[in-house]
Amino acid sequence: MTTTLDWASPLTWLTALVLFVLLGVQGWFLFRDRSLSPGKRLLRGGLNLLLWLVVVAYFLQLRWPLDSPERHVLLVGNDVPRAVAQRVSDSLHLTETLTPRTFKETVDSVTLVGQDFPKETLTQLSRAAVEWVPYNQPDQVQDLHYKGLLRQGEQQTVTGWIQSSKKQTLAIRYGHVTLDSTSVPAGASPFTLRFPAFVRGRNQTELVLSGRAVDTLRFFTRASRPLAVQFVLSNPDFETKTLADWLGKQGYAVQLSATLSKNISSAVSINQSKDSGKKIPDIVVTDPSNAANAVVKKAVADGRTVFFLNLATPETESRVINQALGSRFQVRRVSNDPTVPVGNNLNALPYQFGPSLTQFPVTGYPIAIQRASGRVGVSLLSETYPLTLSGDSLTYSRIWTSVLAQLYPIDNNVVQVEAPLYVGLPAELRTNNLTAKAVAIRAGGDTTRLQPSPLNDQSASTRITFAKDGWQPVQDSLMVYVNNASQAQRSWVNQFVLAHNRQQFLPARIQPERYAQLPNWFWLVALLICFTALWVEPKF
Repeated sequence: MTTTLDWASPLTWLTALVLFVLLGVQGWFLFRDRSLSPGKRLLRGGLNLLLWLVVVAYFLQLRWPLDSPERHVLLVGNDVPRAVAQRVSDSLHLTETLTPRTFKETVDSVTLVGQDFPKETLTQLSRAAVEWVPYNQPDQVQDLHYKGLLRQGEQQTVTGWIQSSKKQTLAIRYGHVTLDSTSVPAGASPFTLRFPAFVRGRNQTELVLSGRAVDTLRFFTRASRPLAVQFVLSNPDFETKTLADWLGKQGYAVQLSATLSKNISSAVSINQSKDSGKKIPDIVVTDPSNAANAVVKKAVADGRTVFFLNLATPETESRVINQALGSRFQVRRVSNDPTVPVGNNLNALPYQFGPSLTQFPVTGYPIAIQRASGRVGVSLLSETYPLTLSGDSLTYSRIWTSVLAQLYPIDNNVVQVEAPLYVGLPAELRTNNLTAKAVAIRAGGDTTRLQPSPLNDQSASTRITFAKDGWQPVQDSLMVYVNNASQAQRSWVNQFVLAHNRQQFLPARIQPERYAQLPNWFWLVALLICFTALWVEPKF
């Protein structure tokens, strides 16, 4: 038999001293009362001693070890329907099912079902073996992951799981525009959605299931560094003129040169300053007839980017490009029609790119880019300028923003973070391609020290916990969106189980010993009996 008292506490010793003083006071009052007969003195002394022993026993809170089988219970979250809890209980052959409201006792092991648990309940499981069975509500998205910070035009990838009640369509929408969609079958299934982040600054898109918004994705898009683009053309046309004008409106320095006839050429400059006119172009846009042009070949040799458009006979022209620049484009005809539709009011040549180890596509469009000494891109789109004439400038911007994102040189001092972020949960901020050694990073009003990567001296990372929800600043010009803590129930439980299981399997871990002790109602009844007896005794 043991006690739960902390004898290292001065308060415990002070209480013990008071109890002994109380015993002495009771004996002194009993001794000085000369009117009592020996029998009455003995009875009253016995009752006072009994009261003192009850108080001392309550103070000690004695307990004894139990030699009983392990107790395994099912702890059901507040978000789990009763039918689901019963099904899990039957499958695991568990006879005892508790809720956070009824869970008060120590157990040996517990199976959690669901994710809506108060933190106070989870802390009571520190010494129990824990298993977790997540509960996926029908037609709700779980385990979302996407980029919280990215560059304008960069590909945003959204992944997650959904417990679908039937076969239906899951889509990402920006306003009334569908950015990407996929069909999800009935039951639990993973999904992946991709779209280019073409709007600068704060972005808010909706995840829509069969026309109903099920979640909101918020991320921040930093502006792309304006590049220098040079057009090298044999003949001017509406396609290249419209693209040059659009690039100019986006802040790019554009130089468009075309050969009108022998020894006669024209040149148009947009956003060109004195110094920018001498700047080496980052991207060269041209047509297949200029594949052997000295400007084009030098751009690839210097590790820069060349992009070909206005193809007419892709099979022949791809061989010309390969021979001139060392690329390995392969195309094959897929239709006998002159063009094939690839989107609303958007057509392409009836060809398809063959696979290549060094080739990657622009998602959603018949455009491929290969890495040689530089990067070489080829577009099979027929014409895109009619989109602007019809007023669909948003689709036009999406196309060319996606293309430029793949042609864009690697940025310096890039900050990355995975979303969604939650108040109170640590998040990892990563920095890449550092031009100078960074020591700290500012996020959410706090400054956190960066830990350099042991494998790459141009990368560093840190873990930071945000204290406020909403849009929070990162460095000087970036922001991340932090969700409130009530939206992080699943993440809280997941992190608790991971941390708990790591601790549980430490070699020094000792399984808890179970104890039993008298309930509080017993002490209340015992004290009432003693006081009643002391009150009744003088009357007889």
